[in-house]
Amino acid sequence: MVLTCIGSSSKGNCYVIQNDSEALIIEAGLPLLEAKKVLSWNIQKVAGCLVSHQHGDHAAFAKEYTDAAIPLLAPEETIKAKTLGYSAKAVTHGKCYKLGNFKVIPFNVYHDVPCVGYLVWHKEFGKLFFATDTYAVPYKFNGINHWLIEANYSDEILDSNIISGRVPAVMRDRLMLSHLSIDNAIGVLKRNDLSQTRHIVLLHLSDGNSNEVEFVRAVRRATGKRTIAAKKGVELNL
Repeated sequence: MVLTCIGSSSKGNCYVIQNDSEALIIEAGLPLLEAKKVLSWNIQKVAGCLVSHQHGDHAAFAKEYTDAAIPLLAPEETIKAKTLGYSAKAVTHGKCYKLGNFKVIPFNVYHDVPCVGYLVWHKEFGKLFFATDTYAVPYKFNGINHWLIEANYSDEILDSNIISGRVPAVMRDRLMLSHLSIDNAIGVLKRNDLSQTRHIVLLHLSDGNSNEVEFVRAVRRATGKRTIAAKKGVELNL
């Protein structure tokens, strides 16, 4: 299986996991056309799409996916806000869903609108964790092979930007209550069992309040695991 990042920022988030015969899309914050390109135009092999919440950079194009009859899992509030079609199903925390050969368990996280993360299992890559747009992940997971985890901002960079006037002071409280900082992301990883972990992928880095090189280095140092930052065009063999 190959993971491809189509976008991982406030401009739009979308990821594709695929092999020759099946695929799973995570987030619908970019047009279906962009996913089709990565899929070599074969959307028939798409088992489903997972959406974390209703904000535009994660769900703006969700209706394109349901209009194409792609099964889509999302919080109930997202389905209502985006008036999604019959192929959309509202998820329940802790319940297991099957999309083709992918098994998916959503879990509630903490944003300024209802939001979920996902635990995904497939026989080819094992267990994959996905969480973004949350200020905390209060759960422990065993045997995760691949972590896709938000690392949106650094407290130090954010404070420097506020002092210099580049970022409004009110932004600090909003970020602290809606997004995962690099320090908190590292905290989540260190609280969990990483013995089976093969990859850590940092998601949704802020354009102005993060440092990709330093974030990747910090996570590698803290975990000893291969770490990369998600950005357009990045591919990873799971």
